[in-house]
Amino acid sequence: MPAYGHTLRFGVFLTPNSDNPDEVVGLAELAEQAGLDLVTFQDHPYQVALDTWTLLSWVAGRTQRVRLAANVLNLPLRQPAVMARSAASLDLLSGGRLELGIGAGAYWQAIEAMGGPRLDPGQAVDGLDEALDIIRAIWDTNERSAVTLDGEVYRVSGATRGPTPAHDIPIHIGGSKPRMLRLVGRKADGWIVSLPYLQPGQLESSNAIIDAAAREAERDPREIQRLLNISGRFSDTRCGFLDGPPEAWVADLLSLAVEQGVSAFILMTDDSSDIERFATEVAPQVREALRREYPELQHATKLRRAAVRSMRRAGIDYDRIPTSLAGDAVEPGDIGYVRFRSNYLRGGAPGLILRPGNVEEVAEALAYARSNPDVPLGIRSGGHGISGRSTNNGGIVIDMGKINGIEI
Repeated sequence: MPAYGHTLRFGVFLTPNSDNPDEVVGLAELAEQAGLDLVTFQDHPYQVALDTWTLLSWVAGRTQRVRLAANVLNLPLRQPAVMARSAASLDLLSGGRLELGIGAGAYWQAIEAMGGPRLDPGQAVDGLDEALDIIRAIWDTNERSAVTLDGEVYRVSGATRGPTPAHDIPIHIGGSKPRMLRLVGRKADGWIVSLPYLQPGQLESSNAIIDAAAREAERDPREIQRLLNISGRFSDTRCGFLDGPPEAWVADLLSLAVEQGVSAFILMTDDSSDIERFATEVAPQVREALRREYPELQHATKLRRAAVRSMRRAGIDYDRIPTSLAGDAVEPGDIGYVRFRSNYLRGGAPGLILRPGNVEEVAEALAYARSNPDVPLGIRSGGHGISGRSTNNGGIVIDMGKINGIEI
């Protein structure tokens, strides 16, 4: 039984139909209003449809909470260094709501017709491998040197880093072939695949390939989310898998979450009634059933990538960061660390920055800091943070920047 420990999420997979642009935007807004977590769009730049990046940007401006992603971007028609800047920009504009889904490419005749390269399967995977390195290097403004990578498919020579995304954008790779799965295990934050295109048993065997590749790369398989595109039909009586009343859907999805470790279910539909039923009659019930029947599978804290964990500082008990603070905590290997490491006048290199958002979290942050007595503690006010005590080297900093006021 895979126990990857990710928070269960539900989303929708929409067609970027250009015949009625308001319709797809309205469906995205409906998904947010109904309570879904994720809105995704196809990306086939060679088809007559709304451009996915443009659509993502427009929908980001029309929504407030829901996370957004392409499902998945066609890499051969989207140069990786430019993609990195586009993603970081949209993440900043949307308040940290972007997730980056990428595919190695398919339909090569159509790609070539649009001016893209024709790659063989091996080159396509190699190119995606190189693109991941380029994208993360562009985002990593903790480093000051320019980005240079002389790959077989993609090359950058002295590219400037930045902008820094609002959060550590997860990169989900789409694909189902063994070589692609091994790349997921080595470098991705998530694997996204469509259930209707998988053979019986392929989900389990694919997870095994990903997990083995992760361990071989000295990663924890729990670092990798499993996102599943699904399709089905709501009806009064059960006729098959994901074909029946909402309670049948709940049982089917619960089994996938428990037995296969799926943490995101993304419904492929452009039907508003299906979106509402999925959001209100299926998603909450699956969450409740998982909480009630399998409490040991619940895990609220994100497991950071191995590359980030390798930069942790001695003397800080990172595994005991309070759950309420872990999501916004910043570590030396995190994207955006450069924003928090120093104050206006003094340089620093703390081992952990805690960012409480209310009085209760401030109390938790102080209690946690006291439980790490062998490292220095700094307190940074929301408005200034110019004192030498507001940063340090290797210690803990409590950054009050999220708190605008305190009521007594």
